[in-house]
Amino acid sequence: MKASAIASIHAVVSIIIALIFLNAGVKKFIPKAPRAIDNTILLKAVTEDTYVSPASFQITMKAMKQSGFMYFIGVFQIAAAVLIVYPRTRLLGLLVLLPIVANIFLLHVFMDNRTHENIETGLLFGLTLLLTTFYYKKFSMLLTESNWFKS
Repeated sequence: MKASAIASIHAVVSIIIALIFLNAGVKKFIPKAPRAIDNTILLKAVTEDTYVSPASFQITMKAMKQSGFMYFIGVFQIAAAVLIVYPRTRLLGLLVLLPIVANIFLLHVFMDNRTHENIETGLLFGLTLLLTTFYYKKFSMLLTESNWFKS
């Protein structure tokens, strides 16, 4: 595949990822009706110390929303999406987004464990990681020309 075709595919996939996370970030600021959490699951989780999925995930998400942490994540998702759209700042946007999307994926894997959610978030994490590897030469040049690893 030619370099220009790869660059075009990279740009298109980057913009798609940016739009997905721009939407996700903006949605964090739109008020929603509160969802009820099954109290029997919560009571069992607290009294028997068995946090069965998805109760632990629901508790965590509710706590992050109430504390304001989700707004913090939303701001960074929006900022990363805007940075990704522009080719000159795309790498920075991907580097900002990568730990966020990794955290989302890992939260779903360890706490939610619904297969379709794991696939969706895993796909987004994989694509973000793949888009970041497009800049491998810049990373290797930075590491080889710097004094970081010289004794």
